[in-house]
Amino acid sequence: MKRIIIVALALSTLAACDFLEPRPIEDLKTEELWSHADYGEGILTTVYANLDIALDVTSDYYTDNAVPNITGANRLALGSWTVENNSIGEWGEYYTMIKYLNLFIENGKTLPYNVTDAFKDSLYRVHRVGEAYFLRAWYEWKLLQNYGGIVDGEALGFPIVTEALEIGDDLDLPRDTYEDCVAQIITDCDSAISIVTYDYTSSRDPYVGVKNRGRASGIAAEALKARVLLYAASPAFNNSTQASWERAANAAAECINNSGGLTDLQAYGDFTDGGNFENIWVSSTYSRNDWEQSYYPPSLYGSGECNPSQNLVDAFPASDGYPIGQSAAYSASKPYENRDARFERFVFHNGTEYGGKVVNTYMGGDDAPGGLLKQGTRTGYYLKKFLSTAVDLTPGVNSFAYHFVTYLNRAELYLNFAEAANEAFGPTDARLGISALDAIKKIRKRGLGDIADNYLTEQAGLGKDAFRELIQNERRIELCFEGHRFWDVRRWNLPLSHTVKGMKITKSGDNLTYQQVDVEEHTYEDYMRYVPVPYDQTLIMDNLAQNAGWK
Repeated sequence: MKRIIIVALALSTLAACDFLEPRPIEDLKTEELWSHADYGEGILTTVYANLDIALDVTSDYYTDNAVPNITGANRLALGSWTVENNSIGEWGEYYTMIKYLNLFIENGKTLPYNVTDAFKDSLYRVHRVGEAYFLRAWYEWKLLQNYGGIVDGEALGFPIVTEALEIGDDLDLPRDTYEDCVAQIITDCDSAISIVTYDYTSSRDPYVGVKNRGRASGIAAEALKARVLLYAASPAFNNSTQASWERAANAAAECINNSGGLTDLQAYGDFTDGGNFENIWVSSTYSRNDWEQSYYPPSLYGSGECNPSQNLVDAFPASDGYPIGQSAAYSASKPYENRDARFERFVFHNGTEYGGKVVNTYMGGDDAPGGLLKQGTRTGYYLKKFLSTAVDLTPGVNSFAYHFVTYLNRAELYLNFAEAANEAFGPTDARLGISALDAIKKIRKRGLGDIADNYLTEQAGLGKDAFRELIQNERRIELCFEGHRFWDVRRWNLPLSHTVKGMKITKSGDNLTYQQVDVEEHTYEDYMRYVPVPYDQTLIMDNLAQNAGWK
């Protein structure tokens, strides 16, 4: 039998952690490792430290949302995706984190923290184990999201591992069913919910107060359950049944109701606002300007790496809520006026005023191809969504701002509920206290303000199918560049191949002429709806089945 060690406890990696000083952890025996909180909690700290703190912009390059400004940087979407060159997912890292968490769950229940204060000692031990359950659910979810697929007509997930495997164990594990993986994630979330603090927004307590908001919480576990169950109900995983949609809707509604109900979303401001508690779970906060360096247009001294597509721009409604092709407020000769406010907040376009400068993407402008940078924008647009107006990259200034990555937020929770509730009950059924229509009203209100939103009402009146298309479009624009579009298109069984479009703008005097142009062709085979299991793992694990179609 071929063997593979899925993970090994890399004690030398932990030795560099501040929690483990002054004594090198590789000098500790196993019983010593779990004899003191500073040593034992170093394992949990390592898991937190390995959470992704980069913007998930790249996956939008594999969709019709955007292209990179260097041709070929997204070869996965250009017909060159193979099982050997797959760049999606981190199989080994996810399992390494799961092993750390398995060790902590097994040993953390007796880990001594503050022996002089029994209450704090108990609080820490209980909470930290709860956090470990949630974090294990998170990494299990990443495995399921990345590698879940169809094998011989059956939806499979990943090999479930809830114990710290050793070299002598049978490590040639088969993939568990998709539904069994969902059940495991839900079980871990429920274990966390039962013992961790629900949220960290209401207290300055050093143990359960706001300073801990980057830690796992009950609301984060509820929101993760809602996401996982929504995916499980989706068409791509052969489970689009009434019961599965109801299960997802119930989970999302429970989280919404437990966290204050369906409320208005905070007005769009700076995405670096650490006081915005609509961000349910976030990374650590860092003072940085690397996002601005990567994504600012050239005239703002950035590299302009991400170019949103015309396809995405056209998805933003006009200011009256109607699609631009149906709106009396929209004019093709002035395409950036009278639009949903999210467009202005998310996308740099020709004429955007920012930092005392004007972005010019018309042919010959500073931000057009051949302008200040050789590449410039390939589509006529640049990413604006997460960037801070406090950052000025002018030579000699080079200022910074606080940034963090949001893993779970309230807008996604509303969208998850709306999709599941619409499929289960239709647009206006409020048997769970709120309806799909109610949730989408809150999403659109932030971009459209207090308009009547007749289009929304009309689509709800047309029934489930019409409202599904509206929800999918709202999800596309609200969550753009947050790592959702790539997975949404796949789980919905929508076409994978498409033509990415841009806008060519020609200036003559004060007049601007707009012409949509083809920028890039994305070509996928249908089996590429599911990401391949790592090729090297299938070579050394006889029982690890590959997703259908990948050779």
